[in-house]
Amino acid sequence: MDDVRRVLKLILLLGANVLLLVVLNRADLSFNGEWALYFLVVGLALKLWMPGGLSARRSTLLTAAAVLLVGELYLLSLAQAQLDVLSTPAGLAAYALTYAVTGTGLILAAQRALSLRPAGLHALAHARTARWALIVAAGLFLNVVLVTYYNTILWPYLWPKPILFIIVVVLGLLLWAPRWMYSLTAFRAVGLMMIFTGESYLLHTLRVTVEQFDALSLVHLVGFAGMYTVLVINVINQFSPRDNHLAPPVLGELPFVAVVIPTYGEPYDVLEKTLNSIKWLDYPPEDLVIVISDDGRRREIQDLARRHGVQYHPGPRKDAKAGNLNSALDYLVRHYPQTSLIVTQDADELVHPAFLQKTVGYFIDPKIAVVQTAKESSTPAGDPFGTRDRLFYDIMQPGRNGRGAALACGSGVVWRVSALLEIGGFATWNVIEDLTTTYYLHSAGYRSEYHNEVLSVGLAPDDIPGLLKQRGTWAVDTWRLILFDNPLRKPGLTVAQRLQYLELGLFYASAVFFTPLMMLTPLISLATGDYLPIEGAALFPWVAFSLLYYVILSQGYSFYLIRTWQYWIGHWPTYTQAFFTALVSRNKKPSYKVTRKTRQSGFYGYLLWVQFLYVFAGVAVAFRALLWEPETNLVTQLTNVILLMFFIFLISGICRAAFYGVDLAPWRVARSVIHSSVGLSWLRRKQDDVAWQSDTATLPSSPFRNASRVRRIDSKQ
Repeated sequence: MDDVRRVLKLILLLGANVLLLVVLNRADLSFNGEWALYFLVVGLALKLWMPGGLSARRSTLLTAAAVLLVGELYLLSLAQAQLDVLSTPAGLAAYALTYAVTGTGLILAAQRALSLRPAGLHALAHARTARWALIVAAGLFLNVVLVTYYNTILWPYLWPKPILFIIVVVLGLLLWAPRWMYSLTAFRAVGLMMIFTGESYLLHTLRVTVEQFDALSLVHLVGFAGMYTVLVINVINQFSPRDNHLAPPVLGELPFVAVVIPTYGEPYDVLEKTLNSIKWLDYPPEDLVIVISDDGRRREIQDLARRHGVQYHPGPRKDAKAGNLNSALDYLVRHYPQTSLIVTQDADELVHPAFLQKTVGYFIDPKIAVVQTAKESSTPAGDPFGTRDRLFYDIMQPGRNGRGAALACGSGVVWRVSALLEIGGFATWNVIEDLTTTYYLHSAGYRSEYHNEVLSVGLAPDDIPGLLKQRGTWAVDTWRLILFDNPLRKPGLTVAQRLQYLELGLFYASAVFFTPLMMLTPLISLATGDYLPIEGAALFPWVAFSLLYYVILSQGYSFYLIRTWQYWIGHWPTYTQAFFTALVSRNKKPSYKVTRKTRQSGFYGYLLWVQFLYVFAGVAVAFRALLWEPETNLVTQLTNVILLMFFIFLISGICRAAFYGVDLAPWRVARSVIHSSVGLSWLRRKQDDVAWQSDTATLPSSPFRNASRVRRIDSKQ
């Protein structure tokens, strides 16, 4: 009997929905954006601000019903009015999704109000799901209203009002509150505007492709759609960063920590500097063990370990660095079973004395499996090879950290031993262990933390062969992860973590597939004289908001932003080669070679012939178009030339690096206009110092400082 009543209630509910739809449709109500906003505001007001007047269940039901009716009415209006191609694809797609989402919200609300709880939907029938359904529905309604009535194609018609008013308000905010420019609120606002203007440009590009279909328009559409997807995911992933600068306190008994230095062929003096810096760690000597794990099995390294009073472990010469670390982990389990944490420190990176003080406190949470710290690289003046990666460490990693997906970077990182043992040790499936091991830990339910303070500094490639080898290896690792162990299918990851790992893969996909298509568009247009009929009102707002978005994201550090762009695009052939290497390595991972630690001088332009070819071809076609195509509209030509010059400027970064250190007298290559950045000379001094002496005034007081110093003095005798 109860089941019959429930079915009858559901039939009555659906019947009321159909009746209201017929009545409102016959009333000939003209639907517009104000109706949508009105229904949403009233419904959400009933839900949020009048809980005493209506129960939560009834207000949720009314809000979902109102939104659903608006969606149904608008779908009918689309079918009757037959809107033009600019808004119809967006309207149909968005409102179809809206209908599905709000329909789900209505059903969930009805389940709560009418106690309809089928077994398959029981887990979903809660207020949070309905609330998120309403939020998504509201966002979709607002998006389609904006695209329909405020598309960037229409912006010229909004001048001077309201555009002038908006500009005045924004400039006033910047004048009275300049720090707001780099605030999280500004970042989110500009990010959303970039998404909206990009959507407008995408719809415009789609219309151009449909109306004037050819190879060039298709190339441009695919390239922009891919690039736009990456940007949207980046905005989502960076929306709620967590930037840890203050170290958590170390509570209770200190854990036993092992510091492992994996080595294979690094120069003796480089390894000794690293060892000395580790011996200066401010940590009780009875709770610390240092292990040199030597895959090279060199006698001089064994003597070095004996002379400094640290443990020497011959590596297994198997599975590269991951195999080395797993062998060291097994050694620690057998000889130092009390080890709770393990620090992996590359043989060419110095570590700050306060490193363990700043990281051990995070592990009071038993679900934290790995803590990564910011790193710095000692590079030539101007960072000509783009190896400092400040945007990654200072901006992107805090964004990943906010989503529980901060990545380990191989060195300057602390791991929980029990978590490593649970997943079978450091991952050997991929070429390098850090990314994949973090990936496995996240999928096992553990979390990572990122401490945004530079606590280690090391060497970086300073010639083109070393640079291409290093970045190519990283790309191969990521490609193999995306191709054969995709995060969208990986069990155990949260939605936010899936998006973070997906963005990592799309970064390389954009550099290999989408950005080159965008680079080819102006090149082909200027070479053939066949120009896309792109409206400037659609293109320029997206370009402006994209540039502003990256300026805010980089916190005004334009130098690092430019370097990141230059090597993102400049490594396009490298990442492409890595893609094909990964594609054929499903059953056998590629071989690994240690990055050289010494520079080999020379001109390596032959390794960058694709980049040089693009630069020369771009300059040639630009001159040709400007000088020999007078009949073409000058604004159209200049727009394409400017876009082409922008891409040439980005490509030229790695091309200029090919000349680094090469004496072409009397025609010397111009020096970089950007000289050593803040702190670079300081980093060089630290690299040359055998023991990294810290400024104790900037470090928290430590009860272990005196004990540690006694240990250090004894070890030198």
